[in-house]
Amino acid sequence: MKAESFYEIEMKALLSEDQYQELYRTLPQKMQEINTETIHTTRYRPGDVRLRKSPKTLELVCKEGDVTKIARKEIKIPLDSTETVDHMAFVLDMLQFKADPPWTKHKKEYTFHYRGFDYVVCLQHIEKFAYILEVEFLSDKDDSAIHEPNLRAIIKYLGAEPINPQDFSEKIKRYIKENKVD
Repeated sequence: MKAESFYEIEMKALLSEDQYQELYRTLPQKMQEINTETIHTTRYRPGDVRLRKSPKTLELVCKEGDVTKIARKEIKIPLDSTETVDHMAFVLDMLQFKADPPWTKHKKEYTFHYRGFDYVVCLQHIEKFAYILEVEFLSDKDDSAIHEPNLRAIIKYLGAEPINPQDFSEKIKRYIKENKVD
């Protein structure tokens, strides 16, 4: 694998546990599953630098901007071992980046063709945080004006409502405060 740079154009919806279970059951009948994974992530600040690891994924990710933006530039750099992930964490600590509380995300990803584009629909359970439906499109440029109405329509088609980005940001801040590790 090689490093990638792209724009992640995405929209999220918070789900109740019942909504999550219903989508967990019905999405495979509507869409093609492309990935199932449990990922452990630690985000570092300032900025948004993440170390992710799972049996399938070992990577350093840097996202530009904050989580309230629909489109953010993202750079993914694959790492070759869990030792490399641990060394990167040590480097970030040496550079005085501050780690947020880590989280574990269980996700199932599907591909969904809509209005001439292929979107990724991701059903997520983030332990001790939330059930989330995320719909995204990856692009080499910020063409979010084209995709925003489609993202919103797909979320509504799946029986959910997009979350207000500021509300989601506040939910993240509460999670960080409540799960802070000294």
